[in-house]
Amino acid sequence: MSGIVGYIGKHSAQSILLDCLKKLDYRGYDSAGIAVSDMKTIGLRKEKGRVEDLEASLQLEPIQPGCLGIGHTRWASHGMPTVENSHPLCDEEERFYVVHNGIIENYQQLKKFLIAEGHHFQTDTDTEVIPHLLAHYDTGNFEETVRIVIPQLKGAFALAIMAKDHPNQIIAISYDNPLIIGFGHGEAYLSSDIPALLPYTKEIYPIKNGEMAILTQTNVEVKTLSGEKILPKKTAVHWSHDELSLQDYDHYMLKEIMEQPEAIKRTLKNRLAAGDVIIPEVEEFFKERQLTDIEKITIVGSGTSHHSGMIGKKILETMLDIPVEAAISSEFSCEHGHLNEKHLVIVMSQSGETADTISALKNAKKFGAPVIAITNYRKSTLGRKSDCLIYTHAGPELAVAATKAYTTQITALILLTIVLTKKLNGPGEDKIPVLLDALHSLADDVEKCLVMTQDAIDQFAQVTNDQGHLFLIGRGLDYVLALEGALKLQEVAYLHADAYAAGEMKHGTMALITPGVPVIALATQPHLRDKAINNIKEVKARDAYVVGVTTTGDDEVSAVVDEVLYIPEAHPFLMPILAAIPLQLLAYYAGTVRGYNVDRPRNLAKSLTVE
Repeated sequence: MSGIVGYIGKHSAQSILLDCLKKLDYRGYDSAGIAVSDMKTIGLRKEKGRVEDLEASLQLEPIQPGCLGIGHTRWASHGMPTVENSHPLCDEEERFYVVHNGIIENYQQLKKFLIAEGHHFQTDTDTEVIPHLLAHYDTGNFEETVRIVIPQLKGAFALAIMAKDHPNQIIAISYDNPLIIGFGHGEAYLSSDIPALLPYTKEIYPIKNGEMAILTQTNVEVKTLSGEKILPKKTAVHWSHDELSLQDYDHYMLKEIMEQPEAIKRTLKNRLAAGDVIIPEVEEFFKERQLTDIEKITIVGSGTSHHSGMIGKKILETMLDIPVEAAISSEFSCEHGHLNEKHLVIVMSQSGETADTISALKNAKKFGAPVIAITNYRKSTLGRKSDCLIYTHAGPELAVAATKAYTTQITALILLTIVLTKKLNGPGEDKIPVLLDALHSLADDVEKCLVMTQDAIDQFAQVTNDQGHLFLIGRGLDYVLALEGALKLQEVAYLHADAYAAGEMKHGTMALITPGVPVIALATQPHLRDKAINNIKEVKARDAYVVGVTTTGDDEVSAVVDEVLYIPEAHPFLMPILAAIPLQLLAYYAGTVRGYNVDRPRNLAKSLTVE
């Protein structure tokens, strides 16, 4: 969703804020703005578009220099992406300046009250009620005024606030929405995400629910809303500059696709033992709860994480003798079946800050269900609030479209499946040795897959350039993979890509197959190959242009398609990882050949922190 930054120290706030905002624009790029204080006045500049548009405006018409300020890059939720609706927002007397991420659920009631009290609003946003409330309840004491206003706000939000009468302070608040303090030497930073801070500091503290951080040039204090001081437990971040930079790549998306072998190695490291899987955090989780009678498992996620969960569902169902569901976070949060202490809930999110998934976690815990989180950020909300965290070690993912998040989530789910199968004496125990052998070579197989498919996919992407529609079909795990491939093509190539269970085509969708329409047919599951070939023949009979994705040496599939992409053969559970590689590459090259910014697709943001 939107991104917040803040700085207070000895250097130019404007240059630091702009640099941090550029590193956060995957969270939103509808508009951007900054407010900078010179200790006397606060200068404000906002522009529609990306951070580069704001930077160009500041070069043409600078605001006064200063050594503290706040900034924002926006993904529009309430109100169109306009300069007026951009953050920072202030009250009509320009006493308080606010940047906000999240949603104020009761803003309509608050706005109605404030209008009745004589306040005049200039925007369509929910955010504007906050500076007006601060002005309305202003006590002259900045901290005290914030303490009065925050309890009136309902929703999930993060705020950074400046005050005209207190120009040497920034106050930051977090409620179920990430906001991180970065500590420097005589300076401090704020950011919605870690990557923006790493060029300046690797010592951080995520602000927790109900905490208020007061930043000055000489000190950083963290307090509860009641005023009790808290000693922040600082954490060191170990990501390197190379992990955050583009290096020799044109886009982060391609870089992150190519990083998947190493990301998978890190996910498996120290967890694969001789003939076993060891995940200490899961061992501790079971030891504390003595969970031996789990009656049901639900895997909850959104977007790509939901597709990872669907893969995990099919694998868990094969290995365990208990019901497994894969639920969409936004649906589970509002409507779910019976939950209790015997219902294991697995929540997944790359960032660990997806609002719908956090809401699902809260629902699960409310009914006593144990929760395991799989995420790429240790200090994320999901990581802190779950009963057990499995960290994926994927490294930073800065492109909006998830790639290595998907493959490492499935890898982590397979590891967890092996542990659960042993803990619960699942019927799939005898399948574990073969699966373990396959996991040991998984990273190498992914590397081979990248080498085998990259050039061929680049050429096929040219074929899609003049196409408005594309279909992906598959059976079993290949059908879920088709869903993920279609999502990637929709996200970054803006193709009307649809995924279908191959056997269902003849029940209606075959009406859309016309001569020359591209169809990607996934056929990686040995026990379903014959049926998949029959389905390919059905679409070929309607003169579709079919590209098959199958394993090396599969002459049966190659004989019935127009073009074939071979990938290495591996354990069937691992094929959704390997076969994802050509689909990710296809989305990337299809997007670039059409001239789109594949890292920042329109209308999307990386971390969706509003429901």
